[in-house]
Amino acid sequence: MLIRMINDESLLKDLENFVREEIGEFKIEMFKNTLIEDDLGVTGNEAIDLIKKFSARFNVDISHFKPDQYFYPEPGIFSKFENVKPLKLGDLENAISYGKLNDKIISS
Repeated sequence: MLIRMINDESLLKDLENFVREEIGEFKIEMFKNTLIEDDLGVTGNEAIDLIKKFSARFNVDISHFKPDQYFYPEPGIFSKFENVKPLKLGDLENAISYGKLNDKIISS
């Protein structure tokens, strides 16, 4: 498995800046264990858009990422809310290093 060699501190800062700009949140402190859904409130279509832009910005393959397992759907009359798995900022950082985002990378 190929791992991209990237300066860890600058990568996390670049990722944090990207997320802040995309979601318009500049006050919350962000760490590797910051949850995208619960701590930052990114959900539904906004979450899917964030992941697509993340993929393009950081050249990460998301073809095997299942957003419905990590983000609640848009609220609606027929919405069925099941528990979602946690997705942390650190998981996105790992995805950049591996060049892909999937269950294996997230659970590592």
